[in-house]
Amino acid sequence: MAAKEARGLGSDCEVNDESNTPPVELEDFIGEIDVSLPPDGGLTAWLQVASSWLIFFNVLGLLNTYGQFQTLYETEVLSQNNPSTIAWIGSVQYLISYVTCIFTGPIWDAGHVRFLLVTGTVIMVFGLMMLSLCHVYYQFFLAQAVATGIGFGFVFMPGTAILPQWFTTRGPFAIGVAATGSSLGAVIYPIMLQRLVPRIGFPWAVRAIAFMVLATMIMAASMMRLRIAKNTSKRSLIDLKHLGDLPYLLVCTGYFIGFSGLYVFYYYINLYAVDVAGTNSSLAFYLLAMLNSGSFFGRLLPNYVAGAVGVMNVQILAGVVSSVLAFALLAIKTTTGVIVFTIAYGFASGPFLSLCISVTTGVSADKSTWGTRLGMSYAFMGLGVLIGSPVAGAIIGEGQHKNWTGMILWSGILLMASSMVLIIARIAARGPVLWIRI
Repeated sequence: MAAKEARGLGSDCEVNDESNTPPVELEDFIGEIDVSLPPDGGLTAWLQVASSWLIFFNVLGLLNTYGQFQTLYETEVLSQNNPSTIAWIGSVQYLISYVTCIFTGPIWDAGHVRFLLVTGTVIMVFGLMMLSLCHVYYQFFLAQAVATGIGFGFVFMPGTAILPQWFTTRGPFAIGVAATGSSLGAVIYPIMLQRLVPRIGFPWAVRAIAFMVLATMIMAASMMRLRIAKNTSKRSLIDLKHLGDLPYLLVCTGYFIGFSGLYVFYYYINLYAVDVAGTNSSLAFYLLAMLNSGSFFGRLLPNYVAGAVGVMNVQILAGVVSSVLAFALLAIKTTTGVIVFTIAYGFASGPFLSLCISVTTGVSADKSTWGTRLGMSYAFMGLGVLIGSPVAGAIIGEGQHKNWTGMILWSGILLMASSMVLIIARIAARGPVLWIRI
């Protein structure tokens, strides 16, 4: 069968006869291209998963670690600043990381993966080294939000866009396996900060992280191989015509709303535990690691199931469950309850995060524009995080009487609204069918 109608990695995929496509040139990093149907497995394909895993480990691992930086900044390094102001560092870092993908998407489509990986790694390590030398707020903002954010954006595109080239039906699971790198990174990096800062100080703790980033990124670059020939056609960095595709536009809108609420607990669960549940501060430091441990398993099992029942179906369910859990936190006032919530929320939010790649490519039939479309969708996610966490910090306020109820409602309502928008996107893509794999 020459072509098979499809919409997603977990469902059917459009396959074109590309037997006349010229191979990627050796100097473009990657050796000869295999133009047949993606192998959906094999040593080379799983090496791409390992490469992507290391990129997730560093990029999303460090982005999701910002809650630990937030606590350190509020209690020690930048204690003279209010929580909302400090949260802007992490939110802008997230925004820049994802907005940069708008520019790196077309570069990826053109096949320049070596340039993206090398340049991104250099900028990431430089930003972290500069962070270790910072003393005042604007320096932290420039080093962590701007410099490392740009570096993350350069390497994140290859890490996310490589797997759809190598997998079809196993795509959601392969992406889920790769995405567990972000969970493990967000466990290891906070523990590194917790253990190293009291012993060797904040500057050297950050330098240790920088050296780990450098070593793991060298490994990732050595394994990554493109499979689809580079697209030599010229295109705009931002191609607004894609927003005319209603299912794609709705998916991006759903991500903007969802990411506005999703990361609130990644930033503030430590402080909530101490302030509301009376949790010991030493134990509270490990809550972010617990949240990401739950997310580790949340990126495996649901992604495996998504291959059978549909990636968008699982993502919508994950959004609804995350919203319900957020509302449940209103009644949780004990340390044990907060720990259980943290692990459960990590598990539920994991597939919502990791399935974004599969859902975006699933509503994008033209494989040659996947990089561009992913980059634009990441910009929507980054804008959501930019708004969500600082607004949550402003809602919480300062002093002894913090508005934790307002913060919880902010997050829960946004997550439920996002799920509703994704349901509308599902209907726009396949019609008002109650049960269909998409």
